Amino acid sequence: MERHRNPFTCYFCHEKIENETEMGHTSVCGNVLVPCPNKCGSYVPRMEMSLHKKECLNRASRSMTRHTTTTETYEDASRISNSSIKELQHDFHKLSTRLANYEVASRPSQDLDKLKYQTQLLFEWKKAADFKLDTLTQSINSLEKSRNESEYHWMSLQKNLMNFDKLQMDINQATESFLKEQNYNRQANLEFAKNLDELKDFFEQENATFSGLWADQKRSISHIQDDISFLKQHFEEMKTKHVSVVFDIKTISQIASETAEKFEIQDREFAKFRQQFDQMKLDLEILENLASNVDRSSPGHLIWKITDFEAKMSKSRDSNTVIKSPIFHTHNFGYKIRVLVYLNGLKKWKDRYSLISIHVLKGDFDALLKWPCHIEGTVTLRDQENGAKNFNKHIVAKRQTGDEENEEPQESSFSYIFIPHATLTKAHHLKNDEIYLEVKIEQNTKLLTETTL
Repeated sequence: MERHRNPFTCYFCHEKIENETEMGHTSVCGNVLVPCPNKCGSYVPRMEMSLHKKECLNRASRSMTRHTTTTETYEDASRISNSSIKELQHDFHKLSTRLANYEVASRPSQDLDKLKYQTQLLFEWKKAADFKLDTLTQSINSLEKSRNESEYHWMSLQKNLMNFDKLQMDINQATESFLKEQNYNRQANLEFAKNLDELKDFFEQENATFSGLWADQKRSISHIQDDISFLKQHFEEMKTKHVSVVFDIKTISQIASETAEKFEIQDREFAKFRQQFDQMKLDLEILENLASNVDRSSPGHLIWKITDFEAKMSKSRDSNTVIKSPIFHTHNFGYKIRVLVYLNGLKKWKDRYSLISIHVLKGDFDALLKWPCHIEGTVTLRDQENGAKNFNKHIVAKRQTGDEENEEPQESSFSYIFIPHATLTKAHHLKNDEIYLEVKIEQNTKLLTETTL
């Protein structure tokens, strides 16, 4: 059984191969890059290797010709420079020998002028020799530069020839594709002409059939027109009935909308009534507690027992009710105050904190007190087993006048404190569904000097 081969996409030719292995396809793929056998340093696609061999810079004939031409030029320049340098070295050696002989022999002064003359000639010859050497060096550099430029131009020409050959191959491939497409189009045109003739025959047959059907359709259209006239008359009657029904529906819709608005108003009034009812129940409890706690408070000090904590917390969640403490005075003949507690909080503190504030009421001695008032004190949430774990908060109340209205504390006000719900229920603050709040008003100088009786 032949093993199933997974299809893959060749990295070189980008074709999807299904019936070969990747290694087998790579060994025969024409787009795989292989090194030039002439060792010119180039990597050429396998299918273009024969063309590259003809254009390779290291092929036998091209290498021989270029090498011969370049070598001859360079050897001529080297030959000229070497011969000139040897002649100059020989002349310089002769002159040096003669000068040494003059110094050894120590000839008389009459030969000194001749020696100076020979020395001057030597320096002039040396200057001319240096000039010739510079000239030869410049010639050699120019030849080297010309050689490099020739090689660069030759490489560019080789590259252009390769591009030209590649272009020629592309043109040949395009020509073959064009011829194949032309043959295909010719066959397609022949098939189209054949199909067109068949379509004409079919159209003539269908035309004859359609003529018969058209006559039948005309008779059917006549009957349909009669039916449409009858339906049109019936539709006008239905339209009149529909207008009447729409009017009735609009009337019913309006009545339903008015009824829904009335229901919403009643719901809001019921919710308001329920909140007022819950508040009245709390106020009644407060009055009862007040009656029972008449002798339990002293000026500037109140211990307030809040019973049925869970039930009152539930009512506060439903209707934002406020719990009011018994009324007491800041000091003898002082300000009449009470403590307000929003067990479930308000606004952004709702469901997280309990809010506590001091409410200043209208009292019997307000005319003798100084206004606005400034009251400071401490609110303590008592731990019912360990007094060291009491929760204490400092509280301040500033009022222009005493007011019986129950005002909710504003976010920007500093006349209230907040206690987290977690603090209310942790340790032994809440026990037997009861908590104790103790309020102590500070008898400071500011408060005591405001009243003089």
